[in-house]
Order: sequence, then C-alpha cells, then structure tokens
Amino acid sequence: MKFKNNIYYIILIFFTLIGVWAIPSLVKKATYSPDSYLFVYYGAILKDLGIIDYKDKKMPLTDMQGNRYTTAEFDSLMPLLNFRQLMSDGRLPDSIGGYEVTPPLLRSKSVVFRYNPVELQTPTTGLYFLFESMPKRVGLEMPEDLFRLKNKIEFIDDKTNTVLQEKSKQFQQALEKEGYAFPAQWASGNPNPRKAYDEGYFSLDAKGNLFHIKMVNNRPFVRNTGVGSLIDVAHFSMLEAADKRFYGFILSKAGNVYILEGNDGKYEPLKLDMPSIDIHQDQISIMGNLLHWTVWVTTPEARFYHGLDAQTLKQIATYSVKRSCNNWDRASQWLFPYYLTFEKPNSDYISPQFHFTGACGLIVNALLAIVICVFFSRSRNKKIFNALFVLLTGVAGFVSLLILPNFRK
Repeated sequence: MKFKNNIYYIILIFFTLIGVWAIPSLVKKATYSPDSYLFVYYGAILKDLGIIDYKDKKMPLTDMQGNRYTTAEFDSLMPLLNFRQLMSDGRLPDSIGGYEVTPPLLRSKSVVFRYNPVELQTPTTGLYFLFESMPKRVGLEMPEDLFRLKNKIEFIDDKTNTVLQEKSKQFQQALEKEGYAFPAQWASGNPNPRKAYDEGYFSLDAKGNLFHIKMVNNRPFVRNTGVGSLIDVAHFSMLEAADKRFYGFILSKAGNVYILEGNDGKYEPLKLDMPSIDIHQDQISIMGNLLHWTVWVTTPEARFYHGLDAQTLKQIATYSVKRSCNNWDRASQWLFPYYLTFEKPNSDYISPQFHFTGACGLIVNALLAIVICVFFSRSRNKKIFNALFVLLTGVAGFVSLLILPNFRK
C-alpha cells in the first residue's frame, strides 16, 4: 500500500508540473494580445513631439497640448518625415533649419536603428564574414572564407573547411601588435552585402578594450578605439551610417547609449542624452533625420519617447505612456499566482522559468481548495491533503486531482 501511495504522489506531482506549464500556456494563447503604443515623432516645424494616428485619414496628428491637425498640416509640420509626399505635392521647402533641403541630403542623414535584448542574450555561431573594405569594383562581394575569433583569429575556407594559415597569421600578428588580449569576448558587425560600404567588425577583448577590425586591400586593419578606458562596454551594434558620421551604437553595462563617431581616424563616443536603460529587458528604436532624432524606449511597464538634437544628441523633448494591461495580465493575476515557462525572457535560450504574478491568485487557490475539500473528498486525512495541495498549486493541482482515479479515496 505504501509503495502504491508513493507512485500516486509521484504521478500527482508530475501531472501538476505539466499543468503549471500547459494550463497557463493555453490561457495565454486565448487571451494574450501584443502591447500597443502610440507612434510619436519629433516634428521639425512643430518643434515638439507629436502623436500620429495613421488610421485617422482626416486628423492624423495631435500635439502634446491636444491640438489636432489635418493630413496636409501634418505633412507640413513634419516635413522630414513626409518629404516624399511633399515632393510629390510640390510643397517641399527649399530649406529647413538653415539647411538646403535636397533628397540626397535627407537620405544620407536618415538613421533607423533598433535594439532588442535578444541580441545580448542569444547563442551565436561564432563565424563571421569579413568583406574587403576597399573593393576594386563597385559594391561588396561575398568573401570565400569566414573567420572565428576566440582564443585566436582563424580564417576558414568555406569550400574545403580548412584553415587559411597565411591570412590567419597576418591578422593574428596585427591583433597582437595592437595589444589585443585574448580570449575575445565578442565581435559585432553587419554581414549584409547590400550595404553601401563596409567597416568590418568591432570586438571586445579580454580586458574590455574595444577594437576595430577590418580588411583593407586584402590586408588587416586593427585599431584600439580607446573606448574601453572610458566606457564599460556591454554591447555594440554596427550601423554604417550613410553620411559616415558614426560606426554604430554602444551600450554600456550601466545602460547608457552612445554613438561611436569617427573623426580623422579617432574614435569618439557621444552619449544620447536620455535616462539609462536596462539592457537586459528594455528595447530601443531610433528614427533620425537631418535635424532631430526620435528615440523610443520600451520597458515592461511603459514606453518613453525622447526628442534629441541630431548634432549634439541633447534632449529637447520627452513624453511617456504607461503600458495597458491586457486580458492575459488580468487572467494570470487571478488564476495563476505563479506559472512555468520554458522560454527565457528576451533570449533565444530555452530554460525553465517560474513567473510570479502576485498574491491575488491565492484567493482563487483558496476557493478551489474549499471546493475540492467539501465536494470531492471523503476521509479527513484526504480532505486536509487535497486542500493544502490545491492551496499551494492552484488550478494545476486542482485539475491533477480531478483526473487521477483515486482522488476520492
């Protein structure tokens, strides 16, 4: 009998653990809806952030004071966002903010950037393409080899899968000469061959120094940017800007965001004037133009909007919207004081994660414990066990007791 009881409890716990994961997952599929936020953009003529609703065809723009504007007014108040429409209508101004407006200039000053914490917390192959930064013909061509960078740098022929000894030796010597400390922590670049030009990779060495690595005329180019002595670098996102003003974005471990500018061969970080973020869970989106940058920072609780001056990156406007609770938030708060998932938040790694929603779910647990105790149990000991078990495990434990054959005994 004791052996039989032990098997029963093992099966009960097994079913309950499955329920702690499966039941919330099914409820989430039925109730979850993605967060929806306003589209906010800084207007060059509006001189402030404006809320844009593209679904409203007549009055799509609302300013921070609540004034609403027609579609034609919206185009004129935000000419750098709508310059293609203004060109089509023949209403594009000759100059804005002291700059002569031309389509090539507007395109060269356009900046689009997104950061997702998944980039920081995701597995990588550790193999990278390195383009020729000064190709003899127009356009970038895919190389016939890849490199890996950890305890040393090695180039590998992609057809024969053999190490290219001479090329690897050249780059290894260049790295050592510049003072690169192995093993490498990471390397970050943009392997898209459709970009206008290539700046190679930026890599963080074992001592926290950020190095620039690229190939020029089939020879290694390695430079210590010196940024590691100024910033505790956590992440780098390459973005070869059209105007070649900067190389990309740096995120520090403290959560500050910088661009890495290139001035006469020098590497100079310029901080975005906005509050620090949590690099492990906050998302960033940036839309920049000739005069201003608009930055969206999305946290688990809210979205923050920042208008920045394009040259100095100093903040000139700010706005925030709190996250609205959806049906899943309300359902999980009451039904599941805790639940299990196998997806690690903001990561592509898979690992068990317990989520705690609060004490409200204990009320439902208590009601279920009363139901299971009063209506489905006969012996006193069984009543006490079932009640305590459901009080601790909630809906998952309640369902497990219902489906097991001897719950009434």
